Amino acid sequence: MNYIIITGASKGLGEALTQRLMDKENHLICISRTKNNSLIEEAAKNGVKLDYIEYDLNDTNGAEALAEKMFASIDTTNAKSISMINNAGVVDPIKLVDKVETNEIQKSINVNLISPMVLTIAFLRKTTDLKIEKRIINISSAAAKSPYPGWGCYCTSKAALDMFTQCVGAEQNELEFPTKILSFAPGVIDTEMQVQIRSSKEEDFPLINTFVGLKEKGRLLQPAYVAEKVTDILFGEDFKNGSILDIYKL
Repeated sequence: MNYIIITGASKGLGEALTQRLMDKENHLICISRTKNNSLIEEAAKNGVKLDYIEYDLNDTNGAEALAEKMFASIDTTNAKSISMINNAGVVDPIKLVDKVETNEIQKSINVNLISPMVLTIAFLRKTTDLKIEKRIINISSAAAKSPYPGWGCYCTSKAALDMFTQCVGAEQNELEFPTKILSFAPGVIDTEMQVQIRSSKEEDFPLINTFVGLKEKGRLLQPAYVAEKVTDILFGEDFKNGSILDIYKL
């Protein structure tokens, strides 16, 4: 059995990933603030094992307890592989940094950085002795490498996530049975996050017209297409530990 943990599974790329990975050989463990009942029904209809945990990743104090719940669903005696896709993320706050409130900084860092760090650490501890395939994909962004005015928190959190990924990769390379980890920038996807970005004010996000133009020109990537690419990487032979990948460079 392939056990796959997916955060932010209720919508957007997370929903598309869950749908893409629905297979009787996979046991999916989905995490989001609210359940996606259609995914639960689809899994039951197709005889796919799917456990759903409702959790707000802004609450970092409970992240370790969340990890315990995640692994309570995993039978390591029949596991062929265990993987995790840290997909959950927030683009808020969309505003210039001198307008950002402390609680907005905290939420951005909690969801985009601290929670995936804590869950990754828990994953490593739970699987360290397992002599099976173990992989983690952190969903990053091109914003990790480019300073976008109005996205100070988002850019910073994703850049930090990339560095954390590289550090974990360097450490795991020293082990006999490592967990392989990489960061993946999925491109500009046609999701609710893009709707939120296009609804922002130009005074808060000076690059808004660029993103409006991507939508108008039909240049947004579809979630199902990106999910296919992520799945190919997850199960592919060329999974380079500690690497940073970009969908536009595959």
